[in-house]
Amino acid sequence: MLLVLGIGTGVWYINSGQFTKVPPLLAKTEAQAKQRLDDAGLEVKDIKRTYSDTDKRGTVMNTDPAAGDRIRQNGGVTLTISLGPETVKVPDMKNIPLAKAKKELQNSGLEPGMVTKRFDEDIDKGSVISTDPRAGFTRKAGSAVALVVSKGRPVEVPDVTGESEDDATADLEDAGLKVEIAPSRVNSDEDKGDVAAQSPAADEMIAEGDTVKLTISKGPPMVEVPDVTGMSVDEAKDELEGAGFEVDEDRGLLGIFGDTVKKQSVDGGDKAPKNSTITITIR
Repeated sequence: MLLVLGIGTGVWYINSGQFTKVPPLLAKTEAQAKQRLDDAGLEVKDIKRTYSDTDKRGTVMNTDPAAGDRIRQNGGVTLTISLGPETVKVPDMKNIPLAKAKKELQNSGLEPGMVTKRFDEDIDKGSVISTDPRAGFTRKAGSAVALVVSKGRPVEVPDVTGESEDDATADLEDAGLKVEIAPSRVNSDEDKGDVAAQSPAADEMIAEGDTVKLTISKGPPMVEVPDVTGMSVDEAKDELEGAGFEVDEDRGLLGIFGDTVKKQSVDGGDKAPKNSTITITIR
């Protein structure tokens, strides 16, 4: 009987008696995990530490062997302890070109966020003025950092409408701006060859080095002159002004008391520039 009991005990010990199970340790603090292992007759074999976005800093996030696994008594368990979320310092990127700043953020473990632009007297156009969060602040790895980028030195666009193409170009270039001439010309009240329109408009604020587009005038549109000979002065003036002309009266000595148009400086049916002056001779 004793022999049978002894053999049975030996078999049990070999198969089960010398083993125990790893206790559940997840989310326990390092100290709590060590105590539980000690209570279970186990040791800490090794401690590893790694970042985690989900596990609280200083708590167990993994064990090897896992909870519930069989392990020899006095065996060792490796604990993986959370360092919490990985944090990164925002680098100083002031006056760094935008493309390079984006790469620098990614190399630091961060992501470039929204980009806004504003004028700056000192920071080169296209380079970073500031970040949000500011340089030196710590953020969770992978977080986005907003960038404020310089549009360069602000320039108030001068008014060059009515100037010749050469004069307008010189004025704009003197202000630190570039000039583009529109390929097609338009009729306008400005003289032929002068600037009829500009974009951006006068007094707008743009960055130094930006381009202003100029449209050159073909001169006023040509309008058919109505025939007003034989009309009274008032009728003639109404007709000509309605067609878009200015009217000048030539009465001379003989027309001081007259009220009939005998002649006009541009014959009826011919064309003249809109807003130009038609002289009527009165007798």
